Amino acid sequence: MAKGMDVDALSDSALARMAWERRREALHGNRHALRAARELDRELRRRDAIYASGFGALMPARAAPRAWWQFWH
Repeated sequence: MAKGMDVDALSDSALARMAWERRREALHGNRHALRAARELDRELRRRDAIYASGFGALMPARAAPRAWWQFWH
């Protein structure tokens, strides 16, 4: 990513837009854009985790799978 770029100052939509643009450039062969896109995506996932843990409901626990021969229980 460009040195000196402060991703903390960007909104989520601006960050998503920048990541999309960098992925598009990477599809055309720009390796530096691929690295920048991955870093921007990482920041988006980090922010999403903060929002989900701070404001969202917990996801329900997944039930343990039953053995296939006990389908009637």
